[in-house]
Amino acid sequence: MFDGVKGMPAKVCLGLSSVIMLVYSVNFIFFADCHVINGDGCTSILTNGADADHASYGRGADVLQLAGTLMLGLFMGNMLLLNEGAKGKWSLMLPGLAGFIVLLWVLAVTGDYKSPSPIPMIATAIGTLLYGMAYYFLMEEGVNEGLNFEFNGLQVKDTMAAAMLGLAVLIGVVFTINNLFFAEGYLGRSGSTFLPVIGNYGGDYYAAEPTAPNPILIKVLGSLFIPYVLYAVNILRTGPQGKWPIMHVSMFGLGAFALASIMGVIFFDEADWETAGNKAAFTQNAVITTLVWFLVVASYARLRAEGGEDGMTIMGEEVTDADFFLMKMYPAIMAVIAVILLATNLYSFSGL
Repeated sequence: MFDGVKGMPAKVCLGLSSVIMLVYSVNFIFFADCHVINGDGCTSILTNGADADHASYGRGADVLQLAGTLMLGLFMGNMLLLNEGAKGKWSLMLPGLAGFIVLLWVLAVTGDYKSPSPIPMIATAIGTLLYGMAYYFLMEEGVNEGLNFEFNGLQVKDTMAAAMLGLAVLIGVVFTINNLFFAEGYLGRSGSTFLPVIGNYGGDYYAAEPTAPNPILIKVLGSLFIPYVLYAVNILRTGPQGKWPIMHVSMFGLGAFALASIMGVIFFDEADWETAGNKAAFTQNAVITTLVWFLVVASYARLRAEGGEDGMTIMGEEVTDADFFLMKMYPAIMAVIAVILLATNLYSFSGL
């Protein structure tokens, strides 16, 4: 295990960045509700450090869980690198690095919002530096093999798969722009929105609902979505052959994200909300994220015919069963993630 990366400096940097990703992912998936109340009478690995009178106190647990699922997908990308090797995996690492850099910018430039603790920004800076150093050290192991920034038209031959990926990219770009640059309007704090008909909350959602997220959390979500958009763009631009690493990471991360969104609708407690009509926005977001998940998985199934699984390995071993990942491994892991999210939401919202 973890024998895919040979150089010790790269392995250490990638390993340490993975620890940071895992800690934050686990904390946000399992303990988001406790995190936002600074661990007051509950269990959390990390807390937001906010006093009860701070603008962050009690806000944004549902968004943090979504952020945790996206981070989980990126963490699984690190595990893939450590186990399968880095050769030619620039298509996995460069989008991840772009997302982390934007995340660091979001945490450093917070506008009128003052974070109660600098720890997330410091951890992100350290994690980003470690990830960047790992990429540098992995150049000796061929991480840049096949590096290509040219655009010579769409390289996906399957028209249906290209259309599905193209729609996923379009939705992802809208989501990212809306979250990064129009977070205030998204939460109803201003009239400025990118596409007001997609996902935005009615009224002054931020002021009306005591658990609504701060704009910075919406921006965090947008920054973590960047790698997933770039993965799909890369497949459309350079073709699917051998692109199973980025497709796998996308399927896990976006799948967990969609399942968490669905749980948010299922466990929406209207009694705790002053503006229960905002459940429509929760539902709309869940439908859109589930659609993106379906588009990515369906396109993967079709792109196997174009070499999408060429060179695929599991724990460094060649896969001889053509349907092993899509029909066995992937459903099993997603079922485990679904059970974990279900149990977490039952505990958090039902007090079981």
